Amino acid sequence: MDDGSRLPWIIAIVLLFCAAYFGVAETAFASASRNKIKTAAERGDPRARSALFVLDHFDRAVTTILIGTNIVHLAVASIVTVAVTRRWGLSAVSVSTILTTLVVFFAGEMLPKSIAKKYPERFSKATAGSLRALMTLFYPLSAALTWIGQGAAKLTKGDAEISVTEDELYDIIEDMTEEGTLDEEQGDLISSALQFGEVTVESVLTPRVDLVAIDIADSLEEILACIKSTNHSRLPVYEGSVDNIIGVLQIRRFIKAYLRQGDALELRPLLDEVFFVHQSTNIDELLPVMSKRRQNMAVVTDNYGGTLGIVTVEDILEELVGEIWDEDDVVEETVVDLPDGSIETDADESVSDVFEHLGFEDPEEDEELVNTLMGEWAYEQFTAIPQPGDSFRYHELEITVTEMEHNRIRKLKVVRLPETEEGGEET
Repeated sequence: MDDGSRLPWIIAIVLLFCAAYFGVAETAFASASRNKIKTAAERGDPRARSALFVLDHFDRAVTTILIGTNIVHLAVASIVTVAVTRRWGLSAVSVSTILTTLVVFFAGEMLPKSIAKKYPERFSKATAGSLRALMTLFYPLSAALTWIGQGAAKLTKGDAEISVTEDELYDIIEDMTEEGTLDEEQGDLISSALQFGEVTVESVLTPRVDLVAIDIADSLEEILACIKSTNHSRLPVYEGSVDNIIGVLQIRRFIKAYLRQGDALELRPLLDEVFFVHQSTNIDELLPVMSKRRQNMAVVTDNYGGTLGIVTVEDILEELVGEIWDEDDVVEETVVDLPDGSIETDADESVSDVFEHLGFEDPEEDEELVNTLMGEWAYEQFTAIPQPGDSFRYHELEITVTEMEHNRIRKLKVVRLPETEEGGEET
């Protein structure tokens, strides 16, 4: 084969690499995170600055890529057709067209795009300089085509543009934490802020069974005994049953009034108005309402109007910033590592915190499970009230009830089994 017959094939191979270049550039810039590119540019990376320019003029970039891709594909097809015709005649053109299409699709489209999608930021920065030069070269043609495309797009109503998705925000926080830009506590705080709007009152309340309340019919001696046995600054007051809470008693106000009036003290005039909320209320909506009304405590009701528990401003803030300890609080570890590698957790601990403590990634990525409490989740797995020792499986985790109190789960033991023993979720 002489040099004249090799030249078309050499040109076709070069054009095939050009097709791969355009495929990589298109997928890389379509998949790249603008915030990651912007962060790299702010750190002085010149390639990232070029990539940011391309992203800022993405319509022009896409038009340039399409122009280049079509030129390259047409050129490859034409050169191969001419070369095949000269060597083997017109009878081989059909076969060469099919083979050329397959080669261009695989080597110029599918393979480079698959690679670029895996490393979008890396390839965006690698191709940004050359693509920016091509954008300048093809500017007259791309400007005309972009203008036509934008004009056609205005004729239809599109969806609202989302600059950054929630998943991208989590990825950015994780990357910045790993790089040291954010420390772990700052990263956790920002992540908690993102999840804040998804948490309902039901997830943070003090349940009815743990509620310390005063009966309006109690004597002053009984009320004083109740106050001495707790560290709370406010207590709900009910009449008849806890489902009928009629007010909230401020302890300081009661003590001052008792010192002045003694046994002649009337309790009802001292009560503050009760603020009721439904269990499905989101805490990000409740917090500003309680702040505006200057309410420190709200009574949470169920679907039937009964008392489910109470929630305080402190409970809501703890969901955002973590546990807030008072000087009178007794510090207790809610998740304890055991010598055998398992953990013991309170039933009031969230499933997501337990998974994070174990380093376990939920294969099902169940969003509803994230904000569920361990005790609530465990109860859902049994057809009857569980007893200490009862257990269930969730993928490679084995969860066992270790402590019960009045039909209520208090503590659970969680064991992470070897992955080879995983048998799916079983009850």
